[in-house]
Amino acid sequence: MRRCALSGRVLDFGGGESARYREDITSWAAPGDMVEYQSANIDPAMRPTYVLRAGQALPLESGSFDGVMSLSTLEHVYELDETLSEFGRVLKPGGRLMVFVPFMYCVHGHPDDYHRGTPSFWRRKLDEAGFGDVAVEALAWGPFSTGQEVSGLPGPFKAVRRHAGLLLDILWCAYRYRGRTDVVGRQDDPFLTAPLGYFIEARKAAAPASAAA
Repeated sequence: MRRCALSGRVLDFGGGESARYREDITSWAAPGDMVEYQSANIDPAMRPTYVLRAGQALPLESGSFDGVMSLSTLEHVYELDETLSEFGRVLKPGGRLMVFVPFMYCVHGHPDDYHRGTPSFWRRKLDEAGFGDVAVEALAWGPFSTGQEVSGLPGPFKAVRRHAGLLLDILWCAYRYRGRTDVVGRQDDPFLTAPLGYFIEARKAAAPASAAA
């Protein structure tokens, strides 16, 4: 999120003043820019700006936000098409959407857990919702850590085994990629078939020149 360099009015769908990352928002701003943070959530305990009912439209003016972010939330939203449409409605033309969604991650209800989408799924959904410049980045650890997360790591000495898995992944990646820090591939490449999640960026289509005039 720091790489995203937030600016202007930003809506955090699924966030709130009690979000674990709330104090980090200022460090996610573009240099010299300020972020006007607002949030929407169905859970009042998160202390959002707007408390919603599941499936409720956002009580916000159209074209009023420069950015919408949603971190580990959309897997809990059954009305996904309507929600993506609402994101597009409240964004200004050219506004940014920034989303993290899990993939190879255990089912977790808050209060429910509905889906895990592939990159092809998200590109098509966002295209249908009127977004462009869609970029989907796999957030992949190594195979040992991924296996631990998928299984839930049952049994004793969980912390020790988790650190052992991370160490094995470091050694495996050092051998596999020989010092490369950026690894690019296609969706079906072996190291991208089982990421823990995806980070997705997109932009609302800008208004046609004639309409803007």
